[in-house]
Amino acid sequence: MMAASVFLARIGRQPLSAWFVRGLATKKPPIDLREEDLDESFVKGSGKGGQKINKVRNNVFLKHRPTGLFVQCQKTRSLDDNRRVARKLLAAKLDDHFNGAQSVRSLKILKLQKKKAKKKAKSRQKHHAGSKDGAAPDDEDDSEDSENEDDEDDSDDSDDEDDEDDSAQDKATASTQRETQ
Repeated sequence: MMAASVFLARIGRQPLSAWFVRGLATKKPPIDLREEDLDESFVKGSGKGGQKINKVRNNVFLKHRPTGLFVQCQKTRSLDDNRRVARKLLAAKLDDHFNGAQSVRSLKILKLQKKKAKKKAKSRQKHHAGSKDGAAPDDEDDSEDSENEDDEDDSDDSDDEDDEDDSAQDKATASTQRETQ
């Protein structure tokens, strides 16, 4: 923070706000949730909790009228906290809806996939470099077998992530279809 203002002072400019210096200005603004576009209702919760959960209306149902998207939140016992969490969830859902592949969630998933691919490539490179340094032919066959096992394990991991993404998309599609009927 201090270094940025010193740098800016050297080039003859006024120091920029801390918000801009930290790089937050390059991020796209969050989805604007206008209160007049939201239908909010409070319903009784469900699940574990006994008498308390059956009596108190702390489950927040939030619907965005223009798109028909909705969320339901009962993560905490506090109504105010649930309202706040529901708005964050709805903003994320709207970001996915409007921005698609450029949404925050999609970009985060893409970043993790790139990181995983880079780590896997580095591991392969290291593994192949070790087998070329004079290992016996039998050792090379073993290393290829273990490499194939690693490939199978990694494909299972990515399938799990895809299944999670698919299930989240299926839930969103199902909720949208219910609203249109």
